[in-house]
Amino acid sequence: MSKLTLILEEPNERQKLFLAAHTKHIGYGGARGGGKSWAVRNKAIRLCLRYKGIKVIIIRRTYPELLNNHINPLLTVLHGIAKYNKTEKVFRFGNGSTINFGYCNADKDLLQYQGAEYDVIFLDEATQLQEMWIKKITACVRGVNDFPKRIYYTCNPGGASHGYFKRIFIDKKYEEGEVPEDYSFTQALVTDNKALMESQPDYVRQLEALPSKLRDAWLYGRWDIFEGQFFEDLGTAKNFV
Repeated sequence: MSKLTLILEEPNERQKLFLAAHTKHIGYGGARGGGKSWAVRNKAIRLCLRYKGIKVIIIRRTYPELLNNHINPLLTVLHGIAKYNKTEKVFRFGNGSTINFGYCNADKDLLQYQGAEYDVIFLDEATQLQEMWIKKITACVRGVNDFPKRIYYTCNPGGASHGYFKRIFIDKKYEEGEVPEDYSFTQALVTDNKALMESQPDYVRQLEALPSKLRDAWLYGRWDIFEGQFFEDLGTAKNFV
């Protein structure tokens, strides 16, 4: 029987910083098109291959987002490497490691995480989730094994928990119980994503055409423009979610 080989694409310089970070809370993003979902999938795979029996979960707001941004791409990348159980929504590696998937779009969705334990949690597009949801979900990172205990967040300015992520990653203002050394953030812009720039060079022009506040947030990754407000044009915003 021939041995299968997994070939992972080369990360860009910003993604390399995200992949190499070892703090407990690791943020990545700041603008649209920075290659966030790819970075999440790549790091999850690397963790599962390195640590036998590690339990990882990737969470987004809805299941269709999980399917389109993570499950379907992983079915291609991990073909022959890990088996996917559609009912349980989990990839199982031969060494016992797993990539699980979850969503949270309402308070009731938190019930699926009650009593759950994970070694690593990825919250993709985390600013779309409410701060209370985030804190309850991340409380599931625990266990008596010696695996890394980390929480990875990808996020853009704007959204339900904009203020929370701006505080911990941009302003670095920590509250009681939060250890500054536990937090790290890598800013990534669309121009850092060379693959997207080559395959869709007009994407930057799409971002440039947005209303000014959205343009500053999604093209330049500015976090200071949504203080006390939300998007100035929700109709336009929906086209880019």
